[in-house]
Amino acid sequence: MSVSIVSRKSWGARPWNGDPADVPYSKRSEFFVHYHGGVPAASTGVAVPRAVEKIHIDQNKWAGVGYNFMVDQNGTVYEGRGWGLVGAHCPNHNTSGFGVYVAIGGDQKPSDAALRSVRALYDEACKRTGKTLAKRGHKDGFATACPGVHLYQWVKDGMPAPKAAEPEPAPEKPKAPAPKPKPKPASKIVSLNSAVKPGARHAQVKELQQLLVKAGYGPIKGAYTTFYGTETQKAVARFHDRNPAYRSGLHDPRIGPKGFVALQKQAGRR
Repeated sequence: MSVSIVSRKSWGARPWNGDPADVPYSKRSEFFVHYHGGVPAASTGVAVPRAVEKIHIDQNKWAGVGYNFMVDQNGTVYEGRGWGLVGAHCPNHNTSGFGVYVAIGGDQKPSDAALRSVRALYDEACKRTGKTLAKRGHKDGFATACPGVHLYQWVKDGMPAPKAAEPEPAPEKPKAPAPKPKPKPASKIVSLNSAVKPGARHAQVKELQQLLVKAGYGPIKGAYTTFYGTETQKAVARFHDRNPAYRSGLHDPRIGPKGFVALQKQAGRR
């Protein structure tokens, strides 16, 4: 194999919180690529698998890291469930599919080193199973934005291993200035007050609740109030489940400034 794997012991994995089942290679038929959703806290080093593990154990209450492997932007591969254990990365595909996480999120682009390592893992998976595994992005098995625009296009292109960087293209000739656009009507979109957060009281919380219900993320028991309680957090979680690009982690009870803007648009504001 052209890439080495940092073992769970070497990166400091916590003991399994349970006993993930074994999966024979004969049951494997797919290879899934994932990303973080929001921008991850770390993109290189052992902080990458440790951050994923914290979310999967402490928040999701899983047995441990749900991915079979994790790849940082330096191309380093970290062991999660490994080759032989059932994953927790894509419902209905955790037994049939290997799941590989790349430490990027949002609009970030994967490094060539990361892509080469993911491709090496895919080739090794095909070798071990004795078959050509289907190349998948997370969204091919579950309704989600994962693995993002850049990674998903790479998967659809056949997961090519990047070669040496190509020379920079010649600069484009200056273009004539575009005509000034006509002024647009004043937007009704408003900013999120920084005081609007779980556990707080603020007048804008009532507006948030109204928008969540109007956009189809209700019901919110006890609404409408100025208190950002658990019922509001549940509605925000439903928003994040359908719009994972606006959460800062795998689970986040805060709506966030960008999420609040997106929610307003979904509720019909312009």
